[in-house]
Amino acid sequence: MKMLAAEIVSEHGLTAYPDFCEHLLGLDDNSLLSHLESEVERSAFFEAARIKGFVEEAIFSWYADATLSAKGRTVIANAIRSLVTQLSLYRMDDLGAARSRDVLKSFYQALVPEPLRKALGEFYTPDWLVEIACDRTTVTDWLNTRVLDPTCGSGSFLLEVVRRKRLEAKVKKLDAKATLELILESTWGFDLNPLAVQSSRVNYLIAVADLVAEAKAEVELPVLLADAVYSPARSPKKNEDVVEYQIGSTQSDLRVMIPAPLAFDRERLDRVFSGMAECVEVEHSYDEAENYLVKQRCITKNEAQIWRSPLSDTYKQVLDLHKRDWNGIWFRIVRNFFWSAVAGEFDLVVGNPPWVRWSSLPEHYRNRIKPTCAQYAIFSETPFHGGNELDISGMITYTVGDKWLKVGGILVFVITQTHFQSPSSQGFRSFKIDKSTGFLPVEVDDLKKLKPFPKVANKTAIMRLEKASRKKPKYPVPYRVWEKAAGHSGTIPEHASKASVLARVSINEWEATPVAGGNSPWAILPKGRFKDMAAIQGESDWIAGRKGVTCDLNGVLLVRIVDVNEPEGLVKIQTRPEAGRTDIGPARMFWVEPDLLFPLLKGAADFSACHVHIEEELYVFIPNRGINRQDYADAETVVSGLKRTKSYFKAYKHLLRQRSTYKLRQSGAPEYVIYNVGAYTFSAYKVVWAELSSVFEAAVVTQGAVPVIGDRVYVPDHKVYFADFTSENQAHYVCALLNSTLVREYVQSHTIQIQVSNIFKHLKLPTFDAKNTDHKKLATLSQSAHGATSEPKRSAVLAQMDQLAERLLMAFGSGRTGASV
Repeated sequence: MKMLAAEIVSEHGLTAYPDFCEHLLGLDDNSLLSHLESEVERSAFFEAARIKGFVEEAIFSWYADATLSAKGRTVIANAIRSLVTQLSLYRMDDLGAARSRDVLKSFYQALVPEPLRKALGEFYTPDWLVEIACDRTTVTDWLNTRVLDPTCGSGSFLLEVVRRKRLEAKVKKLDAKATLELILESTWGFDLNPLAVQSSRVNYLIAVADLVAEAKAEVELPVLLADAVYSPARSPKKNEDVVEYQIGSTQSDLRVMIPAPLAFDRERLDRVFSGMAECVEVEHSYDEAENYLVKQRCITKNEAQIWRSPLSDTYKQVLDLHKRDWNGIWFRIVRNFFWSAVAGEFDLVVGNPPWVRWSSLPEHYRNRIKPTCAQYAIFSETPFHGGNELDISGMITYTVGDKWLKVGGILVFVITQTHFQSPSSQGFRSFKIDKSTGFLPVEVDDLKKLKPFPKVANKTAIMRLEKASRKKPKYPVPYRVWEKAAGHSGTIPEHASKASVLARVSINEWEATPVAGGNSPWAILPKGRFKDMAAIQGESDWIAGRKGVTCDLNGVLLVRIVDVNEPEGLVKIQTRPEAGRTDIGPARMFWVEPDLLFPLLKGAADFSACHVHIEEELYVFIPNRGINRQDYADAETVVSGLKRTKSYFKAYKHLLRQRSTYKLRQSGAPEYVIYNVGAYTFSAYKVVWAELSSVFEAAVVTQGAVPVIGDRVYVPDHKVYFADFTSENQAHYVCALLNSTLVREYVQSHTIQIQVSNIFKHLKLPTFDAKNTDHKKLATLSQSAHGATSEPKRSAVLAQMDQLAERLLMAFGSGRTGASV
């Protein structure tokens, strides 16, 4: 990437080299590596072309100064010559085509292993999606709009913004110098990945190289190594006016302390850092470095005395790193982070921030940014619904909106759609930045039914927010739902044009409304439909949604029964190595007592609307009847009396103790206890619905046979949610209501598949009345549907049930109760 930039600089006549790559090919090994170190890695070549700070992060310069054998130097030099030879075959004089799209995107993705990119949340945005996101900004004057992409990656959004600015400049007949000055002042990018920053700088250079050549101006491309979540700020500690900032890596944890007047004066800070870097290179003490800074007029004698404590602390840390062979990096890196703090305010923030769940972030980084996240109160109030699983793109939205977006400015992000409906994003949906400032949601494009990113199945949306002072969000919010058009696939080709994408989709103009006001999940429905559902909006305080049992070692605790020994009262079970990620070894068979085994309802494949059809007969061990200390003690007493079952658990004791729920919530209990179990688990009647299902459907489950024992209640697995009842009629009545078209549409409008849990929190159903003829008839119809002997018969009953349920629900909403006896 650096060599590509050098060739572009040469081709545009900005240096003494007419062809940089050909020049390198004429050098011997030592000269080649030495030349690359001084000209490229230390940026002398680019500085001579009056392009400042183009190569700063020395992280990728290891090849130039690593201690190698003569053979090793030859190997590296030959590899570089091969690369340079290939590069010299390309033309760099006409970059028109390269300015219109991110030509380095695929190259960057090929350099970074796919598992690492996924871990970093780096899904680089297709060009057509970049264009549409920029369209959604509704900017009419690109040339005079200050734009920031705070997680710019390889620079796709920056390229599109520069392209639009250049088109407007051409219409207004601006000369190269004026156009270049406007672009450099108003088009900025940040990224935390050094490789992405270098890629983006090269793309930026491609976009403006001809203007740089024509303007003959000194330039610095405003693409910074910077953190969109955690940026330098005045320390709240003590009375010192100091900026404290930590930069962590696997090699060090550098705590930078800079006097605030210096930290926010970029030109002076650059001079001070440059002077310090020179002193570090020759291993001066801080006193010598301080004298040098005063002599070079970087700081005054008075400032040197006042600032000695923070500057000496920072200098000594970097000097120590230098002595451990981490020289040449830190002042360059710190310079970028502090530049971001004085970037000023922007009219528009646009981009595609990384999508990484909180639990997937490195622990040291979570600890560093947690106070920032708490400041905006964007964690969910309910940790058991994923309070700490907020996606980092949500955090970036708030930090960037607060620090860099001006009031009245617009933020457009390609973001995960789950922010609008997931319980984990409850805090995100408050849209409050501080007491007086917040966001106004303007519109959303929902692309979750499509697959815009190759090899990745995620829920994509384009969100437009406006930063406002002392205004509250207004609902409903315009919400476009994208679907594949007839005859087309939902997978979008990677290099499709915007026109071809729009031709293969249909876009429905819907609207979104918080289902219970405030920061509750958004109900996404056709225009006006949410008002039609007023009858069922609210909370059913007489029903609770519950999650099935969590075992966390399904291969051991969810088993098959393969044989029965009636005389001895034993069953032979078989383990399931294919279930779950934990390696439990090969399938094994054990004779155990069946006392703790219950028939299992595994998931969505086991039932549909008013129809239970178990895909595979499995049984679950339920050693404990609750999750309290006494329940664990009782379980231990029971298991101690079951010799063979106890022996079975002992065979897998180590693995049982490694389960996440055991370590987090049940440590100290017997290793075989399970989670999400209580009296409700053993209720006679359960209305169940699946966590992972394309359509919301409910059924009533009762009992199944356990060999030797006889009938026992079905126990739902953790992928199944349920409501528990003691009355058969009441259970079937609720099941009938849940399967109604009105309720199904309402539930699906505000939930996401992975979190269809306590649906009754936002669903108000009329309480079952045993004397109400409509209620009794609904229960009877549900029972008939469950007992239907064919799908046509069941469908006919379901249709009849649907009509009665909707009539009953609408009457409930109007205050009428229906027919009673």
